[in-house]
Amino acid sequence: MQMERLILAAMWLFGFAGFLLFIPRKDWRKGILAFMMFQAIIWLCDMPSFQLGLLSAPVREFPKASHLPITIDYWFYPILFSLYYVHKKVKGSRWPRFTYFLVWVSAITLFDITLERFTDLLEYKWLTWWGMWIYIWFLFYVSQVLCNWFFKDKAVFQTERRGI
Repeated sequence: MQMERLILAAMWLFGFAGFLLFIPRKDWRKGILAFMMFQAIIWLCDMPSFQLGLLSAPVREFPKASHLPITIDYWFYPILFSLYYVHKKVKGSRWPRFTYFLVWVSAITLFDITLERFTDLLEYKWLTWWGMWIYIWFLFYVSQVLCNWFFKDKAVFQTERRGI
């Protein structure tokens, strides 16, 4: 139980520190929007996942079964997505951007699988490691598309507006 408490506390601390230290102050607005967008998408996707039994949190006193989903789904992973979104390169070749995306998704999946395997914080019922990879890939992709829609390039936006 002590290890689970330390893991949860570390995720909260690293989340705060990561946002404040690794996102430049001028990009905080973009980071906060990416954070909230990922929270919304993960919330919509987690409802059917828990309802269909793909994910479950074991029942215990502390940390409660709700502490990990709150920490991961509504704090830690959205912070990681904010870091990804703020620091991704918009210009450049397609392959480096694709590789950057895959590295982030794979690293988060590895972290999630490690949590599931070596702690009692989370249990996967029917979900395999590659299923979790696809799930996180989907969350990142949809959140990125929606954030890109909000943060359109001004020149492209002006061209679209003139065409109407």
